[in-house]
Amino acid sequence: MREDFSAAAASSANGQAIRSPLRVRFEQEGHAAACARQLHGISGVQVQADGGSWEVGIEGENTEQFVVRLLDAVRKALAGETTAFALVTLDGREYRLYGE
Repeated sequence: MREDFSAAAASSANGQAIRSPLRVRFEQEGHAAACARQLHGISGVQVQADGGSWEVGIEGENTEQFVVRLLDAVRKALAGETTAFALVTLDGREYRLYGE
């Protein structure tokens, strides 16, 4: 999976990073729904329309293990569609992941 990113500073309080909710933006509703299905069993997963795109928002613990699971869900949602992409917002940075 190819990725691009634009960096922005992560927020901090008392010297510790504040991890904001994870967000993944897709152009197609089907990709957002497929990603949410891959995250079955995780509380705080929401899919909603946002202008001309669809956003999967995940509240709750934002551990490295969960981030790996989220990225795998995005990869599976975009599988087989080389022109499709998702924007993943994590720790104040935006990553563009492309389908394979």
